[in-house]
Amino acid sequence: MKKTCIVLEGGGLRGAFTSGVLEYFLENNVSFDRVVGVSAGACVGASYISKQRGRNRKVNVEYPSDKRYMGFRHLITTGSYFNMKFVFEEIPNELVPFDEQAFYKNPSEFDVVATSLEDGQSVVFSRKDFKNISLNKALVASSSIPMLAKPVNIDGKLYFDGGVSDSIPVKYALSRHEKAVVVLTRPRGYRKEKLSNKLLYEVTFRKYPEFLKVLLSRNEEYNQTLDFCDQMEKEGKLFIIAPSPEFMIGRTEQNFEKRLNLYNHGYMLGSQEFEKMKAFLATEHR
Repeated sequence: MKKTCIVLEGGGLRGAFTSGVLEYFLENNVSFDRVVGVSAGACVGASYISKQRGRNRKVNVEYPSDKRYMGFRHLITTGSYFNMKFVFEEIPNELVPFDEQAFYKNPSEFDVVATSLEDGQSVVFSRKDFKNISLNKALVASSSIPMLAKPVNIDGKLYFDGGVSDSIPVKYALSRHEKAVVVLTRPRGYRKEKLSNKLLYEVTFRKYPEFLKVLLSRNEEYNQTLDFCDQMEKEGKLFIIAPSPEFMIGRTEQNFEKRLNLYNHGYMLGSQEFEKMKAFLATEHR
C-alpha cells in the first residue's frame, strides 16, 4: 500500500485494542508508508514497525498484571504510576526484546508525538531525531502522563504525553497524505469532559502557563478533533476503526480478562474492516 498513513491514538492500556488491530495487519502483511503514534499508540506502533508478531499482546495485555508494571507504589517511589524503568528498559531489553534492527530496516516513516512543557505545543519526533535522542526516549516522553509521570528531558527541554496537545494527530497526517487510516481507543460518539481536579493542575503547573492552558482545554481540542474526524470520514479522507462501548476499559485497567477481551475485539475488528480498508486505500481521493 503506497503513500499510506495510519494514525494511532493513545490511551494507556486501551492500547490493547490497537495491539489487536495491528496484530491482524501484521499477520496479513499490511504495512503503511507512515505510522503516526501518540503515547501508547506510539509504543504499539513501534512493535508494528519492527514486525514482531505477538509482542504487543505480551507487553500491553499480559505484562500489566505484573506488579512491577504499574501502581501507586511506583507513583510514590518514582514519581510515575507506570514503572518507566520496567516498561521501557527491562521489558524491551530483557523480557520481551524489541528488535531495533528490524525497526530501522523497515522503510516506513515513524512519527512520535509529544507535548512541550515550555509552551504546550505538540512536537513530532521522527526517524532523523531517533539517531540523536533514541527511539526509546521519544516513546517515554510521548507516554509521560501529567500528574502520573515526570516530564522527560530531551536536549534540555521537558516533554509530556503527546495526548495533551494532539491526541489524534489526523491534521498532521492529512498534511502529508491525501487520506489516512485512524485507530481510535474510544468508541464512536465518545466526547471528553472537562478536568474535574482543575485546581490541582493549576497548582502543579503554575510555572508553565502555556502548557496549563492547553491541558485545561484539552477536552475541547479533543472533541473538536473527533468532530473533524467524522467530517473527514464523510469526505472519504479518513478510515476510522474504533472499539465498541461494551469492551471499554480504563487506561490503568487492572483486570487481565478485560484487557484480553479488548485485544481480541481489536483483532476481530481488524479482520472485519480489512477488505473495506483496502478498498479505501486503493481508491484515489477526488
